[in-house]
Amino acid sequence: MNITFFKGVITGLILSLPFGPVGFYCMEKTLIGGKKEGYTTAIGMVASDVIYGLLAFFFINQAEVFILKHEIFFKGLVGICLIALGIKKLNTDVIIKKPANYDYNYGYIQNFFYGLLLSLLNVAGIVTIIFIYTLLSVVGDSDNYFLLALGIGISGSLSWFFTVQIIAYFKRFINDELLIKLSKISSFIILTFGIVSLGYILFK
Repeated sequence: MNITFFKGVITGLILSLPFGPVGFYCMEKTLIGGKKEGYTTAIGMVASDVIYGLLAFFFINQAEVFILKHEIFFKGLVGICLIALGIKKLNTDVIIKKPANYDYNYGYIQNFFYGLLLSLLNVAGIVTIIFIYTLLSVVGDSDNYFLLALGIGISGSLSWFFTVQIIAYFKRFINDELLIKLSKISSFIILTFGIVSLGYILFK
């Protein structure tokens, strides 16, 4: 298969590593809401990776200049969103979702767009993609953007599928009280990411 596809696979695998605020959010969703809720949130994040992957592919030089020019604005926006999300989750009672009281259609769609929005606001993702593209010499593959996007989407989706499965497996050994504590810790970590992001702007 075309080498560009495998470059996309590598890019998707790196981007889907469960670190950062959105990764923590997806893992928390899995622990509290279950596999499907966590995975739909993660798919939103993967969709953002594909979008940013294509943007960086077509406009790699312009994208880098634009991001660096407006870096403070984007970091501030991400910081505010993460702080708001962290505070909201810390002040909201954690409810362990059960099949009988969960609106699947509405919940899954909401989770997808939450993951998509948070990831799109995190411009560090596209900077990471540009760095990966540089290492993999992706810029020269100008006629294979579809295979590149396909590689990012497939590898990201599969990576998060297995991540969610692993988290869900260990969830069976955790009682509801500990799940609630883990959710609060996750919310605090998300809040901390937001504070650090704003702090970077204020004290840079």
